[in-house]
Amino acid sequence: MHKGYTKSQQFVNFMQKIVFLHIVLFFMRWFYFFMEKLVPKNKRIALFFLTEKVLFDNSKYLFEYMRVKNDFNSILFTTNKKLYKQVSEKYPGEIVYALSLKGFILFLRSKHVIISYGISAAAFAPYYLHKKCKNIIYLGHGTPMKKMGLQTAVWRKYGKHKQLQGYSYMVGSSPLEQIIHAAGFNMDMNDVWVTGLPRNDYLTDQQKLNTDLLLKNPFLDRKIILYAPTWREEGHKTHFFPFGDFDADQLQKFLEEEDAYLLVRGHKEDIKRKSLQKTHDFFSVERVIKADQDRFEDVYDLLPYVDILVTDYSSLWIDYLLLDRPIVFLPYDLEEYSQYKGFFIDFDENSPGAKSESQKEFITHLKRYFDQPQTHAKWRKKIRDMYHTYQDNGSCERVYNEIRKLNQ
Repeated sequence: MHKGYTKSQQFVNFMQKIVFLHIVLFFMRWFYFFMEKLVPKNKRIALFFLTEKVLFDNSKYLFEYMRVKNDFNSILFTTNKKLYKQVSEKYPGEIVYALSLKGFILFLRSKHVIISYGISAAAFAPYYLHKKCKNIIYLGHGTPMKKMGLQTAVWRKYGKHKQLQGYSYMVGSSPLEQIIHAAGFNMDMNDVWVTGLPRNDYLTDQQKLNTDLLLKNPFLDRKIILYAPTWREEGHKTHFFPFGDFDADQLQKFLEEEDAYLLVRGHKEDIKRKSLQKTHDFFSVERVIKADQDRFEDVYDLLPYVDILVTDYSSLWIDYLLLDRPIVFLPYDLEEYSQYKGFFIDFDENSPGAKSESQKEFITHLKRYFDQPQTHAKWRKKIRDMYHTYQDNGSCERVYNEIRKLNQ
């Protein structure tokens, strides 16, 4: 009886929070609607609304491109005091603390708001983004082969308790992504710009290589394997090295023979929610290095140093295709993941790389790719061409030009 009562109370508490959230969002929506109508808009302001604790991803690269342009006054905007202080040192006068009178006035005056994260309207509290009042431009943070937003079973299960943030425009890398985004966020396809993602300009322009990263991490001049799985909203926790025959000594021996290092990077959501399943003590292997955000804040700074990417369903591999380097897949829970997340296309046929089911296979595949990096190059090119209409370093410029058109 006691357990049942506890569960009932938990459910009641959960529903009370949901009702409270809906009430808060209702008042926020109408408050900002009226305030937005009262305050004249400045179309020259490009407000980069940061919802994460670091400046990274598409917002970072587009901001760095647009900040030197005369058409816009590009401003970073955050409710995170620590991030505000940190970024102020690098970009003095170009970031505003959102929880201030100056921030409130700036928000109301801004016509263009640019974001990379934030599917729920609550992500921007205490602000509310109105499509009818602003141009809300969503840069995204993943090139999908997976279903997105309203198309996923996860959103249908939990999303009804949230208010989906509406976007005016989105960016994508191909007509395929245009279809996926339009379906996932109930948008007109013409409002999804096929421009390429701003962050990928960094991958296709080797002159921008972050050499400071190498100075701080000298091992990056060796052979580098990056292991970066996706976040699992449902099902079992993320399982690193999902091999029944895992052997730390064998892994160490292989890495030593190849003079290679294996970097392990957990998804930021897994780390935040502590939803990782660490079955094996793989960090006991001398050449296995933790590579989370505390060490490598922006994974795109790291990717040019990576010789082989290891993942499961993370969209990171789609961007990595632009480097034309080998990929190893560990889809150990493909059936379960497909049931609650889902794919728009067949995973096996459209993931161009070896699939490892055991450590023995894993090491064999890595060895082959080190010796013959052009293995599966034609397959990679086929998928790369499907996902990336543009394979140059002009994505920032194309996005920038689309935003300029909004002022014409």
